[in-house]
Amino acid sequence: MTDLTGISGVPTTSTADGEIDGGETAQPRVPGVVVGLGGSAGSLHAFERFFTGLPRNSPMAFVVVSHLDPGLPSLLPDVLQRCTILPVMAITDGLALQADHVYVAPPGFSVAISNGTLLLEALERAQGMVIDAFFTSLAADQRERAVGVVLSGMGSDGVQGLRAIKASGGLALAQEPGSAEFPAMPENAVAAVLLDRTLPPEDLAAYLYERVANENLLDPEALVASHGTADLQKILLLIRSRLGHDFTQYKTGTLLRRIDRRLKSHRLQGLAAYLEHLYDYPDEVEALFHDLTINVTSFFRDADAFVRLKDELRSTLSGELQETVRVWVVGCASGEEAYSVAMVLHELRDELGASFSVQVFATDIDPASIQRARLGVYPHGTEVVVSAERLQRYFQRTDEGYQVLSVIRDSVIFALHNTFSDPPFTRLDLLSCRNMLIYLNTELQQRILSVFHYALNPGGLLFLGTSESLGQEREHFTALDDHWRIYRRGSERAQPILTGPITLRSGILSPELIREPGPILPLPRHRTLAAQLQRLLLDQYALPTVAVNAAGNIVFAHGRTGRYLELPSDTSGPNNVLNMVRDGLRYELATAMEQVQREQQEVVLQSLNIETDVRVRVTLRPLHLAEQRFILISFQEVSLPETAVRASVTELDEFQALKHELQYSREAQHATSEEMRISIEELRSTNEEYQTTIEELKSTNEELRTSKEELQSLNEELITTHSEHQRMITELAHTNDDMKNLLESAGIATLFLSNDLRIKRFTPKVTSVIRLLTSDVGRPISDFSSGLQYPHFLRDLQQVVDTLLPLDVQVQARDDAWYVMRISPYRTSDNFIDGVVVTLTHIGTVKRLESELGTSLLSAQALLEHMPDAMGVFDQDLRLVSGNQPFFQLMRTTAERARGRRLVDLGNDSLQLADIQQRLDDVVLTEDALISHLIDLEVPDGGRQPFKVEAWPVISSDGHYGVYLLLLENLSGVVQQMAQNNAGTGDLPGEP
Repeated sequence: MTDLTGISGVPTTSTADGEIDGGETAQPRVPGVVVGLGGSAGSLHAFERFFTGLPRNSPMAFVVVSHLDPGLPSLLPDVLQRCTILPVMAITDGLALQADHVYVAPPGFSVAISNGTLLLEALERAQGMVIDAFFTSLAADQRERAVGVVLSGMGSDGVQGLRAIKASGGLALAQEPGSAEFPAMPENAVAAVLLDRTLPPEDLAAYLYERVANENLLDPEALVASHGTADLQKILLLIRSRLGHDFTQYKTGTLLRRIDRRLKSHRLQGLAAYLEHLYDYPDEVEALFHDLTINVTSFFRDADAFVRLKDELRSTLSGELQETVRVWVVGCASGEEAYSVAMVLHELRDELGASFSVQVFATDIDPASIQRARLGVYPHGTEVVVSAERLQRYFQRTDEGYQVLSVIRDSVIFALHNTFSDPPFTRLDLLSCRNMLIYLNTELQQRILSVFHYALNPGGLLFLGTSESLGQEREHFTALDDHWRIYRRGSERAQPILTGPITLRSGILSPELIREPGPILPLPRHRTLAAQLQRLLLDQYALPTVAVNAAGNIVFAHGRTGRYLELPSDTSGPNNVLNMVRDGLRYELATAMEQVQREQQEVVLQSLNIETDVRVRVTLRPLHLAEQRFILISFQEVSLPETAVRASVTELDEFQALKHELQYSREAQHATSEEMRISIEELRSTNEEYQTTIEELKSTNEELRTSKEELQSLNEELITTHSEHQRMITELAHTNDDMKNLLESAGIATLFLSNDLRIKRFTPKVTSVIRLLTSDVGRPISDFSSGLQYPHFLRDLQQVVDTLLPLDVQVQARDDAWYVMRISPYRTSDNFIDGVVVTLTHIGTVKRLESELGTSLLSAQALLEHMPDAMGVFDQDLRLVSGNQPFFQLMRTTAERARGRRLVDLGNDSLQLADIQQRLDDVVLTEDALISHLIDLEVPDGGRQPFKVEAWPVISSDGHYGVYLLLLENLSGVVQQMAQNNAGTGDLPGEP
């Protein structure tokens, strides 16, 4: 790890009241960044590793929040003070934060922060999630200056808080799970949050210091001033060309903050350098896209808002009878909000006793979020934001956390959808778009809101975030709750704001959209000068035109067609030109369309009246594109001056004008009658076919519904079974690898046989005794020579199979190697006998040592027996190991009775051995030999005689084991000899 202490020179130490060593007084520094560290079980070591690697002189303040026993005092501040040079203090209510300080949450309280001041709150308010509570408060107070770090611990506390910090533009970090003693909390954070880094604690400290202490926070205005917007636009253009998503109308500040996070994580300076990095590393484009589409959502976010929404939905649905309630949740992220709305509607249906079905469309542009939302699995900690009643009713607990029940999942349809360019969902009763509009500029907000107005039914509800407003669209909505941003759509119909003709993703008219076109949507404004000039020329000189398919449905519109076409009152179906055209043009246009389709030639309708002084020339032309036939309908006004109108009226004969009009009407009526008669016949035949088809479709639909339910149930069972099987396969593979490595590393020859003594498996060591090949698996063991000098091998195998009693025997191979053969029954996990296991443990070394030991014992015993004096060998507990015959005779006992007993317990009452026993104890304690100690002992058939006692330790070379030798030398013969010698010389006993 890089040493960062030298950045600001030699580090100094400070105290809590701001005094620096040496007597100088420093003013308290307001922290530029506030770092929240959360941990649970086993986090103490992680905290120590983090602060040990943290230098001084940074603009950061650190707040440590951990799961502590509220009934015991915390020693955490004292422990952390020993591993950091920063001042460490326990948090008190109203404590103002200072840079380069560590603050530790006390037990029994939840911690919050407001305006850089720490506040203590009741522990019950956090509902057991003290880390989430502080992180959420930190995100709201510090915004992009907030940093959340999740360290080792059990559970999922901290996940929701990291999401809030990430949403506010701060840093979300976590300990690398492999380095954590308890990895549950870091793993849940990795799974649920788009983290900026996962590193070991000491590396997290270095990363933070380098990321925060040495770099100023992003200033969007300064960045744009220094680099201009060209690089930013190139980055957004690259995202659009690679991924198809346009962020050009997002707020510049939001974009720059998110780009700055990626820029700093790669240690790059400036947008130009990051643009080059995007070209060099294509994967970074997708990573930036994920940062721009940050996942910010939770179940029942702003619970009071959902209470008000439920009240408004109750009043709306209680007075209406409808089959389906349609909802669109825009920017659904990982799906929590969509499921929350679905739960509210299911609750309302039960409360009202209604029978309507719930259909929620949830859309987002992030495929990963949509995929996760469809699974409906959310981590532990969901119980904090979801009430116990809803948790029990709508969730089921799994190993990964909580999964939304299928009754809710089936009512929510998740789809990839771009709100800015894709057709909207229409005929909606509720549209929820919370905290997405705040990232868009004002122009795009108004265009999106106009589309929302178009998509909602009259009286439908619009549910926005608390930081969003309607702007210019307020006149089309009625505010039901200004605080929680709940609005009701008015009954008037406003056309969506259009910026140009509709364009399709493929660049041409796709057959799908031709058959069933959607509404005309707004498109981004053209930005190049050439495109603007082309658009201006088209608007000024190109006639208002629509393209329709064979059914008359509009698939393309250009120019100001609102004077000739108007939206129909019923928007449930496609936009048909005959339903939208004004009354003065409808019948003539229908006849002309029939003629164009029949003759495939241009038809011009001259001077059709739509107003008193305005006449229209309508031109219809056939058009062939992509193997489809269309009709281009152009409108051109023919305005007559007032004088010309008066002149024409006076000049024309009124009778001739009426006659001409009547003749035209008769011809039109006749043509219409003929067409109607033919259409009626065709409709009658078609109606009969449709009735038959409808009956068949109803029957098929019922079968499909039944099959769908069965398939869904079967699919869920298969998914569950597959997951269990996959887990079992993984465990079996690990177990098999473990067993294989264990058997091979143990070096024990092992043979597995079935109940009929056929080979199931063997280790390579077996081949040194029984010559087996891999292809021999499945063959009877009786087909092979065992290679043992043991004729009862097969008999013993069968005996163990029959009796289930293990058998141990020492056997010798034909190469004179010795083995301990153990034959035991093979038991499965359900206590079923499935054969036998034969293990052959090589004991050649043991046999050699046994032989050497026997020889040594014989040699030692022979030496003892050849000693004329009594000698005994004792172990470290002074219990007899062996002795010679004179010793046992003196003790009046036998070798069998004496072994293992202490000396004092060997002699009878006539022998007083307590003194010798005491001397031996001293030898053991001091390890000093006993030399020439004289004592009188009662000798069998010899009375009391003098003995010289000597004892000495014999210790092994490693000093771990020793014995003690005791020599009892009879001095009676020596005394007699001395007496005789003294008698011969005349010396008295005792004289020299």
